[in-house]
Amino acid sequence: MWTPLQAAPLPCLDSGNDCLRTLTDAAIERSPELQTLDERIALIDRRLQLAGQRIDQANARQWTGYLTTDPIAILQNLFGGGQVQQQRMAITDLEIRAADLEAARAELERQRAAKRSQLGEQVLTLVIAYETAGDREQAILAQLSNHDLLTRITEIDYRLGGSSTETYLTRIAQREQLEIQWNRYRLERETAKRQLLSLTGFSHPPYQGGQGGSKLLGKLLGNGLILSCTYPATPHLTRQCSCITIKMFLQIG
Repeated sequence: MWTPLQAAPLPCLDSGNDCLRTLTDAAIERSPELQTLDERIALIDRRLQLAGQRIDQANARQWTGYLTTDPIAILQNLFGGGQVQQQRMAITDLEIRAADLEAARAELERQRAAKRSQLGEQVLTLVIAYETAGDREQAILAQLSNHDLLTRITEIDYRLGGSSTETYLTRIAQREQLEIQWNRYRLERETAKRQLLSLTGFSHPPYQGGQGGSKLLGKLLGNGLILSCTYPATPHLTRQCSCITIKMFLQIG
């Protein structure tokens, strides 16, 4: 049964076997559906135990039906309708009920196994989604880094008259598109992580801070002016920063 103690920081988040087992076990322990199935199975077990005791008691008393001096009762026991037959029918009825309970228990066991398998698949799917989005995010960051280098070259070339304003604006638009992709993958990764936290009952690791984006430095030769533009994780702020940089370029020379 899930307890508040399980609200500990997420112990791991990777597709290794040990981590998947840890996360799956936590999801299984937290599942209210599995808890309900366990309670129903435990109830059936108690009823089966009681039915078994009653069958044993009935079998132990069955021979007492022959202990009679009544000739009619003796004939009924021999040819049907007597106490012995009634006891046998009662035992048969108990055995049928026990068999029904066994069938119900088997069905609950099947449902429990299916739910456990489903939780394992959910955990695996979310972990893979988290890792895939993280890989794509890193790939976009690498593209952003390369793009920033090319933009620096374009800025210098622009200052020296070797490139047009249109080329420079194109560079900025390309970067904004890359940032949109980066934010989408970052959101996908965080969504998968939040769903895992909800599924397993673990808490989010303490925030340790981070950088909002990469820094673009453009050095304008001749005037000795250095422009610095930091791109945060918000596309709107990125566009503002880009526009400021353009205006500064257009005001020079």
